[in-house]
Amino acid sequence: MEEKRINEQESLALITRMISQTKQESAIGSGNVFLVWGYLCTFMSLAVFAITLVTKGGGWGWLYLAIPLLGFAIAAIVARRTSKKYNGPTTYQGKSINAIWGVLSSLFGAYAGICLVSTIFNWGDAHVWSGMFLLGLLLPGIGTYATGVILKEGQVQSCGLTGCIIGLFFLREFCNSSAISPSWCLGMALAMVISLVIPGHILNAKAKQANS
Repeated sequence: MEEKRINEQESLALITRMISQTKQESAIGSGNVFLVWGYLCTFMSLAVFAITLVTKGGGWGWLYLAIPLLGFAIAAIVARRTSKKYNGPTTYQGKSINAIWGVLSSLFGAYAGICLVSTIFNWGDAHVWSGMFLLGLLLPGIGTYATGVILKEGQVQSCGLTGCIIGLFFLREFCNSSAISPSWCLGMALAMVISLVIPGHILNAKAKQANS
């Protein structure tokens, strides 16, 4: 059986339709997931910064461990509600976005496990946890930029790239001092607003526009 060949216009129309479907699939919920993690990380960073200034103690940084517990619980609820709103098939682009965020989340979780084991068995010092802070600054920006590239959303790409640049400045500071200062909490809050909160609102606005 001879395969049907498609011309350039049909190919372009097919690609455009797939991207449009992926935007709908990703925006309905992805924007909300971005907002869940973005606002949670931002508010927690500001809270740690404020409490640290008042108490003059550095142990409040452990409050960051509450982020994954709250984040995954809330994100699961959002994902469940999203699945009821969108019943269409998952596109290749959609699977690619999910895979990218899955890899980044796995890297963050794996390093958290390494830090926990190091603390339990007293391998090294408490500075190993500083690496989680750096991953928290860099990985969301990378994921957001990749999402923007797949969805062909320039604004989302710019937000992700800007978040990565903020993380690189703190990477340089970390290499010089290997210690986290309270100002890092403000940097984390700023990075989360740029890398997650703003893209989340952009995706939701695109979804609302597409549905209307």
